[in-house]
Amino acid sequence: LLSTAALSACVQSAAVKQGSDHRALGLHAAAAFGPDGKLWRAAADKRHVYIAYSNDRGKTFSAPITVNPEAQHIKASVENRPGIAVDGAGRVFVIYPAEGDKQPAEVYFSIATDSEHFSPPAVVSDKAAEANAFQGALALSPRGQAYVFWHDERDRFDWKQPGNAVYYTTLDGDTQTAARNQKAADVVCECCKIAAAFDTSGQPVLLARFVYPGGVRDHGLIKRAGTNADWRSWRVTFDDWRIEACPEQGPALAISDDDIYHIAWFTQGSNRQGLFYAHSSDRGLHFSKPLPFGALNKLASHPAVIALRQRVVLAWQEFDGVKTAILIMQSQDGGKHWSPAKAVAETTSEADVPLLIRDGEAVFLSWNTGGGYRLISLAE
Repeated sequence: LLSTAALSACVQSAAVKQGSDHRALGLHAAAAFGPDGKLWRAAADKRHVYIAYSNDRGKTFSAPITVNPEAQHIKASVENRPGIAVDGAGRVFVIYPAEGDKQPAEVYFSIATDSEHFSPPAVVSDKAAEANAFQGALALSPRGQAYVFWHDERDRFDWKQPGNAVYYTTLDGDTQTAARNQKAADVVCECCKIAAAFDTSGQPVLLARFVYPGGVRDHGLIKRAGTNADWRSWRVTFDDWRIEACPEQGPALAISDDDIYHIAWFTQGSNRQGLFYAHSSDRGLHFSKPLPFGALNKLASHPAVIALRQRVVLAWQEFDGVKTAILIMQSQDGGKHWSPAKAVAETTSEADVPLLIRDGEAVFLSWNTGGGYRLISLAE
């Protein structure tokens, strides 16, 4: 653990009691606060997905609740991981990756209306018997509508050509069912997760790594003008990363209350290498000059971003050969100026990537390691 001096007064870490921290579970956990301030966490072992909650901001957790009583082959990884969200009525939405009945990869969902009893897991894809679905992203709109976006292979007929489609559905918390699938985009990089957020009109906005002509794997925004409008996408990073392999480095996206778009990403392109941040004040049509952050010699990777009006927080992972550290930078003016990079946690054990979550106006780092789960408060 970091020393008290290194953490400083602006960082507070919640240590989890041994008895309630399920060490046998995989690293790739998800966490979210409910409207009542209860912290929910989803994690999995090789056969089951478990949910637990904390009433003391991660100091202790409840006994785990099994989402899928019938064992499955869970396929969680850094980019293909569980997701959890809690709506204003206290309904808990969970997604997770697992082997399907007909295909090697599917995304399952389950919903609990009473904090304890989850609906039987079901696939989000309505073509689960025909095509793989994976790397699901669960996102709750400002109106409380649960969306699931994922990579889908149903439209791939020429396997020599790279790129998957992005499909999505909405989940009904009352009926515990998924709506008809719809398509949002084509030709996204097969191994990089999708980032999802909502603009001030409540419309979903996605950021994904696309495969552009010439094998260039840069990023594009995906959105629509209204609920019934067509989806469209356009390129927003121009790093010229030409690679016939899997980067496994999905981007990050946040949209603040004043409709400023904030993006962060990893690249090894010919134009720039490392981690970068940019913001847009015209709903993604134009972005600021990419700002580099993180130490290249410490393998800076896996950025996360969160925005609350003018406050923006970036988090990322670095490795010095011995320790994995999570660093943050903060801006108080919408991403124009930034505080120096600051380490807020480190470990010598295996570690998940950093996640940023919020409870009202409070921002937290959610980080799972081989040494246990940590919830770290990030003060302004």
